[in-house]
Amino acid sequence: MLRVGRLIKDSPVRWEVAYKTFLGACQTTRPRAYEEFLEDNIPIPTPRQEGAAVRVLSIGSGSGEVDSAILRKILQRQSSVYNRVVEPSGEMLKDFKAMVQHDTSLGAVKFDWRQQTEEEYFSDNDGKKFDLAHAVHVLYFVEDHHATLRNMWEQLAEGGHLFAFLLTGMFSEHKTPNVCIFPDKRGMGKLYHETWNWFPHGNDRLRTSLRSSGDVSRSLQSLGINCVIKEQEQYVNVAECFKEHSEAGRLILDFLTQTSNVSAHPEMRSKVLEFFLRNSSSVDDKILFSTANAAIIARKSTQK
Repeated sequence: MLRVGRLIKDSPVRWEVAYKTFLGACQTTRPRAYEEFLEDNIPIPTPRQEGAAVRVLSIGSGSGEVDSAILRKILQRQSSVYNRVVEPSGEMLKDFKAMVQHDTSLGAVKFDWRQQTEEEYFSDNDGKKFDLAHAVHVLYFVEDHHATLRNMWEQLAEGGHLFAFLLTGMFSEHKTPNVCIFPDKRGMGKLYHETWNWFPHGNDRLRTSLRSSGDVSRSLQSLGINCVIKEQEQYVNVAECFKEHSEAGRLILDFLTQTSNVSAHPEMRSKVLEFFLRNSSSVDDKILFSTANAAIIARKSTQK
């Protein structure tokens, strides 16, 4: 049965393998371009009281590779951090804890481990406020991204920052800060919309993983939250997707559509490949599909 936009729910293991295959197909101008863009755009929080630890809320931390990079960036400016880690996978948390034990650079971080979904975590709200709340490549997979953003915002202290990082719908043509409108006209946003139009599964695309930065920015705008959006263009080599027996191609197709076993459904595979041909460029033996990462940053005003 074709279940569009539900890869991570149908097969978390396949999603993880597909994600790594996707990363391997990404074309960047520098080896650490992705990491540098992430680190350059993380807001450095300040504690509410001088000398206190910075409080960080991490939603969907996975095995901690991204979180640890964020924490090291903060520790360049701050002396200590309290990090509440919210991650539903016990296996991922185990890997994160093992990494922390061997990473001496995180010695000034006090970890508060929460093996919960974000819905479970927010329903158990203890009233603690944070200086930074972040969700990196997570908002595709939560049950309700709008509610998650609202809850993250409510747990921020005054002057705190919300940081979301995800694939973008298009590259914005404006440079004006505090603008949150992203028409999803190209790249991943366009692919998500067209995939849903071809094979709607239910009556609401936003109940699936087919979400991009445009959906997040519109949610923030509806909540009255001003944000700044910064983007990093990248290309994915989708040439393997056109090879009928390529397992890498199958995995990349699954990740880009967030749908399990697309290659087992000839009509969908054909439509996606046609979409790639219309929206890609050919360079030597590569077929480069244009995508982008978006960093979305919002600061909770201290003014009343």
